[in-house]
Amino acid sequence: MFRMMDMNGNGFISLAEFDKGIRDILKIDEIFECKPVIIRAFNKAKDLDKKGNSDYVEKDEFDFLI
Repeated sequence: MFRMMDMNGNGFISLAEFDKGIRDILKIDEIFECKPVIIRAFNKAKDLDKKGNSDYVEKDEFDFLI
C-alpha cells in the first residue's frame, strides 16, 4: 500500500499523497471526509522520523499511520 500511495516513487509520502490514497486506493469516503483526523494522524506519524524528514512519512512511519 505504501508503494501505491508513493505516487512519485521517491520513498516518501506527503500529506497530499496520503489524502489522495485514502480517496483513490482505499476508497473510504468516511475517512476521506475527516480532514482534521487525517492531518493529526499524519503529523503524529511524521514526527516519529529520527532522520529529520519532517514533512513526509517514510515506510516505517507509514505502518504506524495506517
